[in-house]
Amino acid sequence: MIRIIVDSTCDLTDAFIKKHKIDVVPLQVIVNGQPYKDKFELAIETLYEHIRKGDDIKTSLPNYDDIYPYFEKYAKANEPFIFFSFAKALSGTHNFAQLLVKDLKEQYQTDMAVVDLKNGGVASAMLMSKIINYIESKPAFNDVVNYAETISLKMKHALLVEDLSQLRKGGRISTVKSLISGALSIKPILELVEGAIKSYKNAIGSKRALNELLNFVTKFAPNTDTQIGVLYSANQKLRAAFIEKLQQAGYKDIIQGQIASVMTAHIGLDAVSVCFFTD
Repeated sequence: MIRIIVDSTCDLTDAFIKKHKIDVVPLQVIVNGQPYKDKFELAIETLYEHIRKGDDIKTSLPNYDDIYPYFEKYAKANEPFIFFSFAKALSGTHNFAQLLVKDLKEQYQTDMAVVDLKNGGVASAMLMSKIINYIESKPAFNDVVNYAETISLKMKHALLVEDLSQLRKGGRISTVKSLISGALSIKPILELVEGAIKSYKNAIGSKRALNELLNFVTKFAPNTDTQIGVLYSANQKLRAAFIEKLQQAGYKDIIQGQIASVMTAHIGLDAVSVCFFTD
């Protein structure tokens, strides 16, 4: 049996975690210098309030004591395990986990690996659902790793961000560009490309931006039977407006969720994201 460990950016339900005996490692959200364990110690609504007040919000790696004991326990017991991480391009969690695994491989012969899901939130949950279904067919350990790495590249993920202030604070968009965007009501559509946030398109006004986000879906997932994941940050009206557009376009299988604390700390409030698999 392969043990599964994920970090807290993977938006799995409690029932799914319990059913598949998955261990969850919390990343940290740091508010005005005070660290909180993601999903364990900081409610998302509380984080919204801190962002609205302009508080200093950062994220950090898991504490050593929150991740290493899982790795060591399974290595000692000769139970193969895989740690599935948040996008390596957005967090040092993946590299940190690889260092721990490298250290343990010098002591134990247990199969162990770290896989970059190149995503977070519902996108990671959708990936994990397919990966666990594959694991249940009892493939070889390395085949699971290869499958996970391959399927992560088939996930498309885009975001519409109305408020650029948090992206600017994190250095992911220049101050000048964010000010111009605000003045002209330019709404950027961003895409996660192998885990990195890239500019996809810009639109003037929210309505046009939502249409561009829908165009992203119809371009890469023309089959309306495709399962679509939709997440939002703080703005439920934005989420509802986009879901209505998806439904009008014929998409029926829609998973909804809330952008979790770590990703919210990166992109800020008033955002909606969409994710789906491509062939």
